[in-house]
Amino acid sequence: MTHVDIAATIAPEDKLSKTLLNDIKINEESIDIVELRIDQWPSFNKALLNEVISQLKIFHLKILVTYRTSVQGGKGAVNEQEYLNILDELIECPQFDMIDIEWSSAVNIEKYTHLVQRAQQKGLEVVLSHHNFQETPALDELKFIYFKMQKLNPDYLKLAVMPKSQEDVLHLLEAMSLTAKHTTCRIVGISMSSLGKVSRIAQGVFGGTLSYGCIEEPQAPGQIHVSKLKSMVSFYED
Repeated sequence: MTHVDIAATIAPEDKLSKTLLNDIKINEESIDIVELRIDQWPSFNKALLNEVISQLKIFHLKILVTYRTSVQGGKGAVNEQEYLNILDELIECPQFDMIDIEWSSAVNIEKYTHLVQRAQQKGLEVVLSHHNFQETPALDELKFIYFKMQKLNPDYLKLAVMPKSQEDVLHLLEAMSLTAKHTTCRIVGISMSSLGKVSRIAQGVFGGTLSYGCIEEPQAPGQIHVSKLKSMVSFYED
């Protein structure tokens, strides 16, 4: 059994509203990390990013910044070089704690390893993530994805896949559990949609260390409100 932190995903269109700030405050005890999605912005806006981060600094919570590309289920319609440029800008911004970096089988391992190292040298924890919104690959492929990702030595390995059956959910949980036993990286495994909700609430049973929830509208299929998620996750840790 591992301890599971709760990340609250927010995706503001502009500065944080008073309503959202109040909702974070109300639920602060259920949150360890605020995941700030910025791919919904028309273009990367460093001034707006700094302003939103300043708003979040009133809370004693880690801040994870994520730019999710359309290839991996987000709204960021950019090519790889544009994505890398955004990551470069983010790494030079010292105001937050964690950064999400997407992985795929097509990435240049040397280039992305250097990117991970640069982020870590700046004091950022790196969540290396891979998303498949179409299906859940076979068990051996899930294990292989985790294996390939850990070669970049990030702080977290995050794998999120779409299940079509109960067996798909079980395969994700098994891959997460097996990987957790053989790596020093922290593991995250998400089986999306309602079918896979057990992966969000029972992360710790299978070696997972981070579960993503929502405060307002779910930002991914199957996300649970953070207060409910915290209660469910805590049930397994008591």
